Amino acid sequence: MPVSDLKRKSRRQLLIARILNVIVLICSLVIFMVLSIEILQGPGIIPRKSYLMIQLLICIIFFFDFWFLFFLKERKWHYFITHILFLVVSIPYLNIIDWFGIEVSPFMNILLRSILLIRGGYGMVIMITWFTTSKMTNLLLSYIAILLGSSYFGSLAFFSLEKNVNNGLRDFGDAVWWACMDVTTVGCDIEPVTSEGRILGVILAVMGMSVFPILTAYITTRFQQKMQNKS
Repeated sequence: MPVSDLKRKSRRQLLIARILNVIVLICSLVIFMVLSIEILQGPGIIPRKSYLMIQLLICIIFFFDFWFLFFLKERKWHYFITHILFLVVSIPYLNIIDWFGIEVSPFMNILLRSILLIRGGYGMVIMITWFTTSKMTNLLLSYIAILLGSSYFGSLAFFSLEKNVNNGLRDFGDAVWWACMDVTTVGCDIEPVTSEGRILGVILAVMGMSVFPILTAYITTRFQQKMQNKS
């Protein structure tokens, strides 16, 4: 939640809200690094119990962050409804699956491991607003950051899903190349062979195409501002 929404609160509450946002972002980076190690180095590098403990701890932090901001808001139920996604993604799904011995597909396993990154992406957007005052600049920087993060995650997921079944995929570098070419809609000679890989390709392409109107609007706005300043 942007700090401007909390301007009526005490400085201590504002400081805690900012610190929590930084902690949320750090936790998301931890999940990102652990996921990268698991996929690139192979399963078992990080003991399963240790990973589950890390995920559970991060989920607890996310829960605390959600409810702390909930009680700070004046329109509490409006905040609850508009931010319920962050409460949903804070559920420790992997721990629940482990407790009940539920079997999931490889794709679902990756999805559940990375779902916490949604909350981290929002935290990153908030942090960007601390350093820029222009709404258009905030939008552009936020989208570029999310696009880069999604492209990297897409390359990880593509590599994990296709490495044993796609003859055109030799190493992780090929997966990164595929993600970059897909997100820029240029296309690549590496074609996904799994259903999950094809879905992932469509998602990345849609995200890539949607950045161009934002970039065009940003350039137009900056140009108009310069022209107004000269006149």
